[in-house]
Amino acid sequence: MSDRPRYCYVSGLSLGVPALEELCARGRPPCLVVSYPAEFAHLSGYVDHEAVARGNDLPHLRAADLGSDGVRDALRAHGASLLIVAGRSTTVPGSLLEDLPLGGFGLHPAPLPVGRGHAPVPWTILRDMRASAVTLLRLDGGECTGDIVDQAWFDVEPDITASGLYDRVARRQTELLTARIDDLLAGTAPRRPQRGHASVWPRRRPSDGRLDFTASGRDVDRLVRALAHPYPGAFAMFGASRVTLCGGALDARVRGGAPGEVVSAGPGRAWGVTCGDGEVFVPEAVRVDEGVRAEPASLAMFRPGAFFDEPSPHALSPARPLPVPGQAPAPQGPPVRGRRPGALR
Repeated sequence: MSDRPRYCYVSGLSLGVPALEELCARGRPPCLVVSYPAEFAHLSGYVDHEAVARGNDLPHLRAADLGSDGVRDALRAHGASLLIVAGRSTTVPGSLLEDLPLGGFGLHPAPLPVGRGHAPVPWTILRDMRASAVTLLRLDGGECTGDIVDQAWFDVEPDITASGLYDRVARRQTELLTARIDDLLAGTAPRRPQRGHASVWPRRRPSDGRLDFTASGRDVDRLVRALAHPYPGAFAMFGASRVTLCGGALDARVRGGAPGEVVSAGPGRAWGVTCGDGEVFVPEAVRVDEGVRAEPASLAMFRPGAFFDEPSPHALSPARPLPVPGQAPAPQGPPVRGRRPGALR
């Protein structure tokens, strides 16, 4: 072990934990773990790596800036020759990579060169992709532009949620990294330039998750699935309350009303909300304002005949789904007219 080059493992999200644990279990632990400090806890999927580092007797450094003197000093102190990044949304400075004899490699959950940029898990669902990949690439200081070492492809089911896709990506990352770690440490990993059409997926913000119930049921369902845990969730306003739909599905058995209208969806107080094409989305869990997840039927405020607010065009401008190349836009229902937001008919 002493003759093998040492590497630093950089993460900060739960996406990177399984691979780190598996590398340690296989006798390939890093010499140092670098993760986000607590002020990054607002990031989707954030997890403090202290527990896994301590459990494997690994030095752990929390750092916001990978180019800081603290990170550089720690890499030198622990004799790191290689940087491996898994579950970190910031670009590694080229000057830092140049200081490492073996450079750096990263894992990105998109089939590069398609899907450079941000939020690859939500965008995979929002773009209705039926296959995707985790890409292991050499870091070159750019935004996912380096040579590809390997890719692990997988199918994407039409009803997959962000939670399910996140777990699948974590497994593929683990398989890919454990299969290639010895090649990376030996400096013999294969590399090929990225070729073909390249696309950059833009950053998403919590406000982009606002639902428009004049859109088709398919679009509403897709946004809810794309922003499921660990992401902030798709939401709509109901009077003065912000209601996050944490999960659910379209139910063709339920008769709809006007767009945005709450309708009965079964026995008891089960309910759904009508979309622009008449389909009904039935939530399985909701969160009102900053409260905890709750059973929809347990909340008396959602009575049949009540309406969710109609978002203003300004509020929707960054949130409407982007068109998918080669796919016709989904039909849009009529606007909600003559209803007071949150009111009964």
